[in-house]
Amino acid sequence: MAFEKLAQYIDIIEKGFGEKKSPRAIAKELGQPGLYSTINRYKTAVWDLKDLVKETKEERAQHHEERREAAKFEIIKSLDLIEKIKWRASQHLDRDVGDSYETADGERHATPGQVIAWHSAATEMATKAMKLELEMSGDDPESRKAVALESLSEAELDARLKELLAVLDKAGSYREGGGADQSPDPG
Repeated sequence: MAFEKLAQYIDIIEKGFGEKKSPRAIAKELGQPGLYSTINRYKTAVWDLKDLVKETKEERAQHHEERREAAKFEIIKSLDLIEKIKWRASQHLDRDVGDSYETADGERHATPGQVIAWHSAATEMATKAMKLELEMSGDDPESRKAVALESLSEAELDARLKELLAVLDKAGSYREGGGADQSPDPG
């Protein structure tokens, strides 16, 4: 061991480091001023490393928290945008033939063709916005399927696979051990 001279004093040395004492002061306290350089090397090799690891963990936790907050901010921005899209779609769906609206050329009245186009666009906008909202919350059909599949154990999956293979075998679409080639033996 590189620091075997310090083995009998290690608890006192570490207590001294905890109290922010210098290696020289600790060596004097021990009545072993000659151990100063070894205590100093020990501090550099072990104690300072502990502090570095602690600092690194704190920085990583802070960085993780910052990334988490940034992700929350992006999600909130996305949800706000989805709400605006739904609101705009609602506005378009509220328009009727003959309603007046402003353009750069002045006031106009909605024609049946315009209302149909607005309603069609609004329906598509609302549908896409609601689908995105469900996907973000994990409540869409694909997410639910994924969660359901994750919850199945390997044994359940094997049992279901055997059931499916049995059904296919009964239907004549699958021959156990036959692989993809279902042609009769020419020989």
